[in-house]
Amino acid sequence: MPGREAVRKAGFGRFDSRSLGGIAVFGALAVVLTTFSQALGLNFPVIPYLQFDLGEIAILLAFLIFGPVPGLVAAFIEFLTLMVIGQAVPIGPVLKLISILSSVGGIWLGMSLVSRSRDPSFAKAAAVGTLFGVLCRVILLTVSNYYLIVYFGGQYALSGLVPYLAGSFKLVGVTLTSGDGLALILAFTAVFNVLQLFFVAGVTYFVVGLPQVQATRAAGRAPWVVTYLRSSGQGA
Repeated sequence: MPGREAVRKAGFGRFDSRSLGGIAVFGALAVVLTTFSQALGLNFPVIPYLQFDLGEIAILLAFLIFGPVPGLVAAFIEFLTLMVIGQAVPIGPVLKLISILSSVGGIWLGMSLVSRSRDPSFAKAAAVGTLFGVLCRVILLTVSNYYLIVYFGGQYALSGLVPYLAGSFKLVGVTLTSGDGLALILAFTAVFNVLQLFFVAGVTYFVVGLPQVQATRAAGRAPWVVTYLRSSGQGA
């Protein structure tokens, strides 16, 4: 059985040469998918400047296959690239980085808690991890957007957003006014972030659960999350 120290180190991810190459590949893939998402115009109908991002799938895949720290490294690779070639620089890439870090951090926390249970199954870890990821993402991005609108943009930002978004809010039966504009914008931004992470997590968990991915066990390369949960359960 693996010792506690070995389990603890395994919890941070893999850092062999194959994993380092995978980190670079998934970081680059995240940039490609993000650019593809922008080209498709996958905007949130209620708040059009928010866009569903396929690039987060690559980051979450890096996290589940190689581990938390490799996933974060892949996120920073994407961030630095988008700071050079991305849209709405620097605000767009910075908010995207916050969304990814909060999501991965929350999922990591949830999975760590499940790993200490009697039955640390992947299904349970995925469910609890996603819940914690959603909570962390919504809280941090709500705070970030509040400060961006109120302190960075000032009153002129809110007075400009209300008429800009009033038409799209009417599509869902909501009347946007200057009095409740900030609260409603933050609330629907939170809804967007919940939908985004549920979509990304669902696709990622599906991919990791594919027989072709699970078959890598024969070569001793099971996805990090599977190995971590198994070793944590044995080491408990």
